[in-house]
This record gives sequence, C-alpha cells and structure tokens, in this order.
Amino acid sequence: MKFPRKDPNKTKPPAQPVNSNGYAVGLDLGATSVRATILELSTSNGHPSATAHGTGSVPLPPGAIVNGAVVNQAVVTQALQRLWAVNGFTCRKVILGVANPQVVVRPLEIPNLNPQQRAKALPFQAREIIALPLDEVILDYVQVGEPDPESGLVSGLLIATPRKPVLAAVEAVERAGLRVARVDLSSFGALRSIGDEHLMVQAVIDLGAQLTSIVIHDHGVPVLVRTLARGGQELTELLSDKLDLTPEEAEQTKRSTGLTGQGDAASDALQLGIRPLLAEIRSSINYFRASNDGAQLEGISLTGGGSALLGLATALSSQNGVPTELVTPLQHIDRQAAASGRKAGTTNSDLDASAVSIGLAMGAAA
Repeated sequence: MKFPRKDPNKTKPPAQPVNSNGYAVGLDLGATSVRATILELSTSNGHPSATAHGTGSVPLPPGAIVNGAVVNQAVVTQALQRLWAVNGFTCRKVILGVANPQVVVRPLEIPNLNPQQRAKALPFQAREIIALPLDEVILDYVQVGEPDPESGLVSGLLIATPRKPVLAAVEAVERAGLRVARVDLSSFGALRSIGDEHLMVQAVIDLGAQLTSIVIHDHGVPVLVRTLARGGQELTELLSDKLDLTPEEAEQTKRSTGLTGQGDAASDALQLGIRPLLAEIRSSINYFRASNDGAQLEGISLTGGGSALLGLATALSSQNGVPTELVTPLQHIDRQAAASGRKAGTTNSDLDASAVSIGLAMGAAA
C-alpha cells in the first residue's frame, strides 16, 4: 500500500532514517506515555517485510504533552532517556511522529516541478488552503503516481503542520541524545500498521487519550485525514466527576463497564460521553461519502489505547453501516520475532497503543 512516508520537517537536511545496524525506530510522543518500536526492514520474495526487535513505553505525568504538543520539554526528555535505558535500546536515529488537531492534509494537483522549484512554488499553492499564516507552518508535498502526460500535472497530498509544536518535540527528543532523522504524521503511522490491504476503501481510526485520528484511504492513498481533540481521557474524567471516583478508579471502571451496560450509572455516563466523538467520526465519514462519488467505504479498522472500550466497535458499525474491527498493529510484522520483541507484562492495551510507533518505523522502507 502506498502510504505517504516523506518528511514534512524541512528545517534541516534529510537524513537516512535507518540506523547503521539496519534497524528503524518509530517514536510516538503521547499524552500518557512515550513509546518506541524497533523494526528490521527487509525484502522477502520481492515483498517488503518487517521484523520486530523491541518495543517499550514509559509513562508521562499529566500535562507534559497536551493535544500532541510538548509542554514540558525537560520531563519528556527525561522520559525518553529512561525509555532507552530501561529497554537497553542502542539505536539513536528515530522517526518522530507528530499529531495536532491543526494538521492539514489535502489532495492537490500541481505542475510537475523538480524538488527545488516545488519547494518555492508550494507556499503559493497552499495559501488558499491553509488557514494559518504560512510562516507558522511546515509544508510538504507527497506525490502519488506519475505525472499526467497531457496536462503535465502531478497528483499528491499537501501536508501542513504547525511549526512550533514540531520544533518543540524535535528539541525534546534530541536533548535526550537521540537524532530525529525524519518527522512523519502519527496518523500515517497508524494507517501503515493497521491498514488492511484487502480493502480498497477503508477508515482507520486511532483513539488515544486526548486525540483521535481518522484516515480514510482509497486504494492505499489517504483522501481524508482529521485529528480530533477528543479521546479516552475525557471519558475517564467524566466518570471521575459523575461518580466521585479517583482517576485510577474511573479508568478501571471505564475499562470494565464500557458501553454495553443497561441502567448502570457508569455505562449510562459513558454512552452519553462518547456521543460527541461518535458524531464527529460519523460527520467525517459522511463528508468523505459526499465528496467521493462512487467510493464505497468497506470497513473501519480501530486501534489505540482507547479502542478496546467495550461496545465501541459495535457502536461504530451500527452508526456507519460498515464492519468495524479492532486490529492488532502487529498484523504486518513477523509474528515469531514480534513475540520475542514484546516485553513480559505488556498488556493488550499497551499493544494497541503501539500502532503509531510501529507504523512510523515501517515508514522507513520508503
């Protein structure tokens, strides 16, 4: 599947994203933890393959990262140093994922220019699309397919992300003694790791603590990308307030109760609390359907730390009229090696939350 893997961070010369030992490291900075996955990328029978050589996470205190933005660089840097030390990681080059509700991804046709000409022309192409001032964003363009021989235009994706959060994240990572060799969208990482190559048109939803990303692809090419400032944490806070529970008790109640109860105070609160997120997902899917005549959504793949909420997959299927499946991010990874790369004590929730770091590392194959 042709998922975008180019680096939207143009503030420094591009570096090879793979370490000298042949390993690629995907690094995901989430609201509740920092996560890294190490993959060895190779080719088997003419097809790319990936073997897991390690994955790990270290928790973050509340407020260190908010809605994808690094707020406390020192705390994040210390967590990364601990992550590398605890897991014995030796690779220093990483592929960093970024997520932000203000990220913009739009299909765009532009003239077929060389890279230098394209870099100069891109701000003029983007100014009618991007709401933020162009000096406050990082722009990138990912070409999809060959130029049209008649028009000379190329089709692709315009990507724009706020500059300050990216630079703050890069600085926090590099202060930990690591080197950011590439910056990629976290939503593209989730798409690579749980996208189903047997479905032509599919929605991939990554439900995190504070952010939920939605990517709808058509034959492997993203045509709709949204990042919502909603996640599982707001449900935990809702239970804590309504039922007078500690955050730990509320989280446990959320996981054990879900959306399946009837007449239960916790389940009723969760069903009410999840409605805004379900409405925004439905709105995104309906927008895709209205904007892409003839493209029929075939299914929804669900991942992320909040994706295992009991009854969520059923609610999404019922609301959108397509099958919804909770997908393991290891589906494209060598299973035997993946088991050896998974630390003892790693829970299914931990594994679901690793989709982004796995997909970021997979992106080094480009």
